[in-house]
Amino acid sequence: MDFSKIKNTAIAKRVREEGAALVARCHFGVQGLTKTEEDVKKALYRLLDTGFKPVAFDTEPTFVKMIREITGGSIRLHAAVSYPLGRMTLKKKLQDLENLLNMGVEDTCVCLDWQAVFSHRYSDVEREAAAIMKEFDGKFYKNAFVIPATLLSDTEMIEVLKALDAAGVYSVKVNPGCKLGVSYEEVMLIKRHFPNRFDIHPSGNIRTLEQFEKYVELGCQVIHTASTLDIVESYMQRQLKLYGGLDE
Repeated sequence: MDFSKIKNTAIAKRVREEGAALVARCHFGVQGLTKTEEDVKKALYRLLDTGFKPVAFDTEPTFVKMIREITGGSIRLHAAVSYPLGRMTLKKKLQDLENLLNMGVEDTCVCLDWQAVFSHRYSDVEREAAAIMKEFDGKFYKNAFVIPATLLSDTEMIEVLKALDAAGVYSVKVNPGCKLGVSYEEVMLIKRHFPNRFDIHPSGNIRTLEQFEKYVELGCQVIHTASTLDIVESYMQRQLKLYGGLDE
């Protein structure tokens, strides 16, 4: 949005501040082993042009050095561990988390072992999560544990969350993305069975302002969406019309 074209500076300032507040609740970036340096730069420069700061810019470890050089460390970075199937060993996950800290990555998520989840080895899920929490709790801005909620029954979801609860986990990313999109029902299930227990991060197929606002309404404080900048543009246009800025 070109704020210089809004004649009422008070309205322009208000809309910009509200847009910044929306982005500050989002994860935005480019992840995936097939993504190139140009893909990352395109998304990063688009973000920098807005002047807004998300919770974190999501990326692969390969691009961390480049991003930090471009941003001067002004934007928090996020990288995932054992994405998306969680099949790395616990030792490898711990090593990767330590490496992320050494690289200057401040925010992370750890994918749970899908084989353990689907085999109903919930005690293994609990042991792994507890070991990671013991070693890294408090060292990252947020360390969310990723569950493939869309592939689980309600009962399986509850059992996985019981294991994470017992392990002392408090941030849960609902779906890794990677073609698995979150649903309102999944978030509501967690809220219903674990009220005020987990910091829930919805992820995957959140592409519209309506979806974003629904997850906020459900109590989600952090939302992962590659459509962050499109969503905030829709939001600011709506707010500008609401405040009468289009008529100035």
